[in-house]
Amino acid sequence: MAEMLSVVSVRFSKEEKNLLDCYAKLHGKKQSDIIREAAMRMIEDDIDFRLYQEAKRKTACYYSLKEAREKLELESTTI
Repeated sequence: MAEMLSVVSVRFSKEEKNLLDCYAKLHGKKQSDIIREAAMRMIEDDIDFRLYQEAKRKTACYYSLKEAREKLELESTTI
């Protein structure tokens, strides 16, 4: 059985709606797909940023790639 989708209403100014229409047509997508993808990307970016901040706060020492390779005794490769 197919999953039932929920409906969310979003209000746009005429200019915003026109921009959304043009963007959707340009990318061959439905407006709802554009809005859904943008919202999910924004949430994922926020989660990633918060995880980065937490990891940075917990990290006591930073190493350059060269320093990390030397500490781990890995072969040096040119990047």
